[in-house]
Amino acid sequence: MDTTQTSTAGRRGASGVSRFFSSYYIANALLILSFALVHRWFLEHSDMKYSRLLDRRDLMAREKQASTLLLISLTMKFFRRQSLDAFFSDAFSLSKGVIALLTFYMDMRVFAYYLLMYIMVALMFPQPTYKGPSRIEDFTPASFAEIVEDRSDSNVSWLVEFFAPWAPQCLYLEPVIAELSLQYSSPTLRFGKIDVSRWPALAKRYKISIRGEDGNQLPTLIMFENGKERGRIPHVYNDGKVAAGKFRKNDIVTAFALGEKQAGEKYYK
Repeated sequence: MDTTQTSTAGRRGASGVSRFFSSYYIANALLILSFALVHRWFLEHSDMKYSRLLDRRDLMAREKQASTLLLISLTMKFFRRQSLDAFFSDAFSLSKGVIALLTFYMDMRVFAYYLLMYIMVALMFPQPTYKGPSRIEDFTPASFAEIVEDRSDSNVSWLVEFFAPWAPQCLYLEPVIAELSLQYSSPTLRFGKIDVSRWPALAKRYKISIRGEDGNQLPTLIMFENGKERGRIPHVYNDGKVAAGKFRKNDIVTAFALGEKQAGEKYYK
């Protein structure tokens, strides 16, 4: 018989913080920091032959503008972050974009070098997933039916994440759901997840678009009570349109009334 597996610190054997010291973060950080050396080389040794700049002062002006916009963007991203994983991914992308723009004006050879390095780092060092402590059940179709769908008289509410490991937004949500499971799990509220890349029929049953005309609805969070869906993020309107999903911790807590559910209260009517 299929059973669920609960992800805990003991089973995973790794702290969630350790992922920030993985090759993905180190390689991207070094790649960004290398621009300081390129900048110094350009100012001291470049003959401007392959440059689109008027002079070296033109570079300083462009750097000042780009750095200001980057700082504003990163500040906004940090305060609106879904998770640190999402913030670092955005920070790396924005920083590399600024470097690409500046090197395009500095020296086309350096610009080509950075583009090549960006591609190599992206292919060789994918962003790692969260593998820290959590209290989340990994479902198969059989265990999901047995534990969630067929329990019409159960007093347990289930918040279930429908995800795919290849979707970046699912990767960013993982530490958020893990933290919520540790904080809000109780005899009346539990957490689970289903890999729809392995079980696409479950996504189809709950009308979750993975790749199609309706766009990508991953991740999708659904609250189940007595085996029935009582709410989801992102919300799907009657005409089939999908609302923008809000997956920050406080948004999820409020949308599903996790505090009330933890105490055993029924929120959805």
